[in-house]
Amino acid sequence: MNPLLQVKLRFSNEGNNQRPTARNLRTHAETSVEKICSLIESLKAVRRYYSDVPKILENMLIDVNYNDIIAKSNRIHDILKPSGKSTNDIVVGARFSGADEGKENHIITYYVDSATAERTISELEVVKAFLREKLDGKATPQNFNEPGANINYSGYELSKNKIRNIIVDCSVVDSFSVPAVTSTSDQESFLVTFFKTELPVTSILEKLDIDNIHYRYSFYGDDTLSIPNDLYQILSTQIPYLISMVSTDLSKITLGEISEKQELSHIEIPNPENEPIIGVIDTLFDENVYFSRWVENVDYLDEIERLAARSDPREHGTEVTSIIVDGPRLNPWLDDHCGRFRVKHFGVCTEKISIPRLVRKIKEIVINNPNIHVWNLSLGTEDEVSKNFISYDAAVLDELQSQRNVIFVISGTNDNRSEKNGILKVGSPADSLNAIVVNSVKRNETPASYSRKGNVLSFFNKPDVSYYGGDYDDRIIAYSPLSGEEPVYGTSFAAPWISRKLCYLIDIMGFPREIAKALVIDSAASWDYKRSTYKNKEIVGYGIVPIDIGEILSSNNDEIKFMVHGTSESYKTTNYAIPVPRDEDGKYPYVARATLCYFPMCTRSQGVDYTNRELSLKFGRINAKGVIDDINDNTQDEIGAHVDERASRREFRKWENTKFISRVVRNNKPLKAYDERLWGIAITSKERLTTRTERNLNFGAVITLREVNGVNRINDFVRACNLRGWIVNEINVQAQLNLYNANQEELNFE
Repeated sequence: MNPLLQVKLRFSNEGNNQRPTARNLRTHAETSVEKICSLIESLKAVRRYYSDVPKILENMLIDVNYNDIIAKSNRIHDILKPSGKSTNDIVVGARFSGADEGKENHIITYYVDSATAERTISELEVVKAFLREKLDGKATPQNFNEPGANINYSGYELSKNKIRNIIVDCSVVDSFSVPAVTSTSDQESFLVTFFKTELPVTSILEKLDIDNIHYRYSFYGDDTLSIPNDLYQILSTQIPYLISMVSTDLSKITLGEISEKQELSHIEIPNPENEPIIGVIDTLFDENVYFSRWVENVDYLDEIERLAARSDPREHGTEVTSIIVDGPRLNPWLDDHCGRFRVKHFGVCTEKISIPRLVRKIKEIVINNPNIHVWNLSLGTEDEVSKNFISYDAAVLDELQSQRNVIFVISGTNDNRSEKNGILKVGSPADSLNAIVVNSVKRNETPASYSRKGNVLSFFNKPDVSYYGGDYDDRIIAYSPLSGEEPVYGTSFAAPWISRKLCYLIDIMGFPREIAKALVIDSAASWDYKRSTYKNKEIVGYGIVPIDIGEILSSNNDEIKFMVHGTSESYKTTNYAIPVPRDEDGKYPYVARATLCYFPMCTRSQGVDYTNRELSLKFGRINAKGVIDDINDNTQDEIGAHVDERASRREFRKWENTKFISRVVRNNKPLKAYDERLWGIAITSKERLTTRTERNLNFGAVITLREVNGVNRINDFVRACNLRGWIVNEINVQAQLNLYNANQEELNFE
């Protein structure tokens, strides 16, 4: 086996030298007089709606129904443009249409003042006249696009640029409408999020004569309420256009059958020493179990919760923690060679807990325990996540992970229905994008029968990975405080194994969390993802993580596997001098893959346009033009490239915070080398919102090159990197263990 390499590249920062060009109609797009008439009528209908309902807001919330998945640069520019602002400044939400998965279009909500709406109607009338008089009633790429189209724009109230921009805007819009909530759930309580306007939610409730004496509601943040069903019915009837999101208000733990208390046999376990600590947030922990010395237990219930609890179940939380502490002894076939881990266990609930209360506890716990980097969360909701927004609890977890040096490992939730009709979407918080979400497989590596599926927001790849969590007839062993070694199944018991691996990589091996996450996902995807696993990614994610941690920390003798860590500080972060060894004929005899991970800031109020920042990955040979010949054929950031948003998301995973790219050459022919040019990596940063994110963003990438003829070229690669001044570390597991133990020793000064 070859060792994993850590290569400390020196990255260069490049600015964006691309300049915006004149807007033109896209291929096959068109704008006709009939289309503009339809848009005018739909905008007038919106105006009439707001004139007929009681006036709550100063402005109007207007849905723009696009005819595609739309890039930020292709959104409307001049339609609904307020004076002195960009239309992107007045975006308050984004969701998808109700079409089948893969065929959805964007619906983006704008907060528009009346004067702007009236002016837009007038301007559309002018452009309608222009089309009729200058372009025979229809603008197409053939008669409109510059250069080549010779059109006289004089004699109209609007400038040439204004007319052109409105025509292009109209080509991407189907209609205007009033936002309307679509939830039909009959649950007892809801989390309701309102669109952001000039009015605080308290003022909106006052205008509706709603007070907390007659209706029980609680605030969570500036725009979210926890409300009972009867109040939800009032709000959804009187102000449906103000409701942005509706989701469940309850996280419930499925405990299964509770075993009867038995006399437990005594099991020996050594005392803990300096092992790293994993944080567990779950149901309560029973301190009478044999491994309790390895666990610092914190019952995180307040007095009201204690009094309200009908029982004191400690089985689920104790069983989850038993796997983290002593899983390999309980399941010898799952020995990952990570050893044992200490646990700080926070019992936050008994059987169920309101999501806002759970979120408040998680924030307090994580902030007050900065020394813990890996958090295991095996709680979740039964309701499916929405395809139009991230759940409230997942959004808070993403915020914590973007701001702090932590990573959550979350169970993919279980389908516990007695009669199954189709496959359920995962429940929250398994829609957290920054976390690693884990689904369960059986020992034969087939998905568990209770599996739930992604994707999240109709696009993001969740779950991330799968691991062995047992099934009804193929269980794994955890330790129950009631019955001892207990056969169990569920994603709750798959997630702790991944928590163990991440903690080993971060706290013992000393890797940044971006690298640790990339290593886990890369090991699951391996060379099979594009060939086979991809077809079942909604259930298994990128694949099944290997059992032995050694497989993650090494590679085959015909592979060069190295990791790089960097910081995106500008538009492009690049290195064009990676010295990949050639063969005797001067060619590159490799297939390649790369995995990139980062933890971006996110904005829940933006709906489906959730992640604020995109890092695009390119890796490959430097070709004769001095451009990276990307192994995934990614051309979206090249000058003159025209890749639409839907294709960018499908082919290049645009806006996703995990990128996996690969090129598998089936005929095993070496790749051409371009003169003396080497290989390169480029990370391109793009911002979603108008306001730029000032923070630098760390990223980690794991790159693997496999020699198609089976030759071991790792020493050539290390030598070539050293000659170029790159620092290359061969990861020696035993040396890292010794270093970790030395760093944990307590020194006594006399």
